[in-house]
Amino acid sequence: MSIVTGSLVLATAGRDKDGIFLVLQTDGVYCYMANGRERKAENPKKKKLKHIRPVGIASEEILEKLTNGISLTNAEIRRSIRRFAEDGEPQL
Repeated sequence: MSIVTGSLVLATAGRDKDGIFLVLQTDGVYCYMANGRERKAENPKKKKLKHIRPVGIASEEILEKLTNGISLTNAEIRRSIRRFAEDGEPQL
């Protein structure tokens, strides 16, 4: 599974290690991610791709918004992460 916009990822390094985030944007070397709590959608975390690991895919609603350039609310990001954590498997 590759890391693309809308992926749910696990941080493997840094002070946010073991945190689950939603990727809002990628640029080849870095990704910009948020979790809706410490890292809001307005100020995403910039992290190298080698320091994260993909764990799932966000819901179709989230993917549609991201591909159409519509901004996400922090509540939507938290809800997507919470659903993944409860199910323990990728959301499709």
